[in-house]
Amino acid sequence: MENKKNQTTIYDVAYKAGVSISTVSRVLNGSVGVLDETREKVMKTVSDLNFKPSSVARSLVLKQVNLIQVCFSWSSGQYHINLENPWYLELLNGINQVVQDREYGLLINTLSGVFDPQEVYRRVSRNAVDGILLVSPYLGEEELRQIKNYPVPVLLIGCRVDDPQIDYVVSDNAKAVAGVVDHLLGLGHEKIACITGEVEISADAAERLKEFQTAMANQGFKVPKDFVVSGDFSRESGVKAMKKLMGLKEKPTAVFVSNDLMALGAWDVLMEEGLEVGKDMALVGFDDIEAASKKPYSLTTVKQDFRAISTQATNILIDKMQKPDEWLTRQILVPTQLVIRQSSGSRLKSRG
Repeated sequence: MENKKNQTTIYDVAYKAGVSISTVSRVLNGSVGVLDETREKVMKTVSDLNFKPSSVARSLVLKQVNLIQVCFSWSSGQYHINLENPWYLELLNGINQVVQDREYGLLINTLSGVFDPQEVYRRVSRNAVDGILLVSPYLGEEELRQIKNYPVPVLLIGCRVDDPQIDYVVSDNAKAVAGVVDHLLGLGHEKIACITGEVEISADAAERLKEFQTAMANQGFKVPKDFVVSGDFSRESGVKAMKKLMGLKEKPTAVFVSNDLMALGAWDVLMEEGLEVGKDMALVGFDDIEAASKKPYSLTTVKQDFRAISTQATNILIDKMQKPDEWLTRQILVPTQLVIRQSSGSRLKSRG
């Protein structure tokens, strides 16, 4: 029993009370500037947890440790965090660049499995850090909102939540997808299908599908149900999805694919069918990974600026860490670029 008591930390007190560790420290040190209601709540939590403040615990809030943690949280057990993936690699390179320039250290933490906010909190807070960059593309809004209870500043990368108190930096999916639809419609395509990621668990996949359907509707076109096929962002799922589309009686003339890996899988299917991508079928991807422009591929795609996302996010987090009392929430949509290559082809000739 005693050993369990000794494991309680100032982070646990802050999380349970719903305040920052600096607030807990001010209460324990008898400092002024704390509301009576807040002071009573903290002291009750200290009593409930039988917390015994130590000099180490106090020092955590009196001094910065100059360390940032980037936490990759993956909620589905079937996915693996591959740091060789261009998406992760570019994010890490941008984060590391800013961390070095601003003389901080970097800790990398990977979490997978069913998301439990309290367990993530416990695992994250074991390490004394000044702030957390949370990369969690498969977390829902209710799960993400719980980061407000974390005792150190947190900023979301690659995902966002409809909450005015949560900071995030993401790509501007809405403008990106609208640009794809405008491009394909401008080439004469009206039968446009969409291969999505798993919309039930991926905010990006859900948003890109929603924006695709909205953009088509705004131009006066309804997307048939069988023109929307789910994948899981893997190349193999792109193969399966395109085979489903090719099996339709009335086939699309163009396909918007929610990421490049699935688009390359779709391209392989068209090649096997003896079709010419960009002529017999148009393809547009999302990400602009290196393979998208290497032979035999020449994929029109939305280029995400991962370096801008990661550098902006890290700078914002450090600014928040350094001036917490002056902080105004920052929610940044980073512009994308439509890179036009062979796969979208040229303007369709009239088929009348």
